[in-house]
Amino acid sequence: MTQQSRPWAQGALVAAGVAWAAWAVWMTLIDGTEGPVLFAVGLSGLLAAAGLVGVVFHLPWTYKLPGGEGAGIGALGALLFGIGQLLAALGGGGPVEWLIAPAVLGLVGGTGMLAFGMVRARRTPPWIGAGLAAGAVLFLGFGDGSGLRSLLALPFGLALVAAGAYLARYPERPATHLEPSAIIRESTGEANARSDGE
Repeated sequence: MTQQSRPWAQGALVAAGVAWAAWAVWMTLIDGTEGPVLFAVGLSGLLAAAGLVGVVFHLPWTYKLPGGEGAGIGALGALLFGIGQLLAALGGGGPVEWLIAPAVLGLVGGTGMLAFGMVRARRTPPWIGAGLAAGAVLFLGFGDGSGLRSLLALPFGLALVAAGAYLARYPERPATHLEPSAIIRESTGEANARSDGE
């Protein structure tokens, strides 16, 4: 089964990005973070976690990225972020804040590592990795989401859409798109696999 026949990971990234961008605009329009908006925020976090985990498991070449393990860290951060937001929507108090703060750091740090690896490995256009990194950094300024600061979450959502859409269209890239060190690791791994099979 090829990556093209199991595109749920890329689809989850696109869905996460759409949900993320939608609540950023919604929150700006109503100038508030209460009620249904928090459910939308939580859902986008869970979708982002699914997408980042799926990228690792369904697109094995991410293991060859310098910093590709950031997808796992980002997925854990997104999962905790989503859970924290859902708990807040259900009336969670102080302890929820202690969950959300490190979750955001994990999401931003892990996504930044993945973005750096994507730029260096050249499996995707550099602007996708740069967009993910910039969106993650801007999200750090989101704070409590009051006023126009809600829009600082928008670039991250758009970057998730771009990354998911590109990976859905081009789930695998030829080795010529890899940096030399990654090509060596790839060819060494294939040679080892052949020798093990013999």
